[in-house]
Amino acid sequence: MAYQIDKFDCVGCCACIFACPFDVPTEIKEEHKVVIPEDKCVGCGQCEDICPVAAIHPAPGQRKIRKVTILEENCIGCTACARNCPANAINGTVKNPHVIDQRKCIQCGYCGTKCKKDAIVIEYLA
Repeated sequence: MAYQIDKFDCVGCCACIFACPFDVPTEIKEEHKVVIPEDKCVGCGQCEDICPVAAIHPAPGQRKIRKVTILEENCIGCTACARNCPANAINGTVKNPHVIDQRKCIQCGYCGTKCKKDAIVIEYLA
């Protein structure tokens, strides 16, 4: 899961750096450009949404997340998802099912990488 920056379209404004909740985009000062290391990008698309020149696009095969939900019947309340949510969008108490506040969720899917019980469902745009 990753996004890419078209180096010819990038103007080096660094808006993507400030938008990324994971501090992934990196500025190359001597070139006045920004790069997104593929191995660190979780594919949330926050950078794409904020780029003023539309220089950021999903990498081949990347799909944008539409919605992230927690299956109550699978959630054991371990708090791993809540502790790792960059938007602080997951609420719940230990040993009780957690819920995602959809108003806060940035659809990054990072919580899904931390859940060991397959309780997090990620829906993608078509």
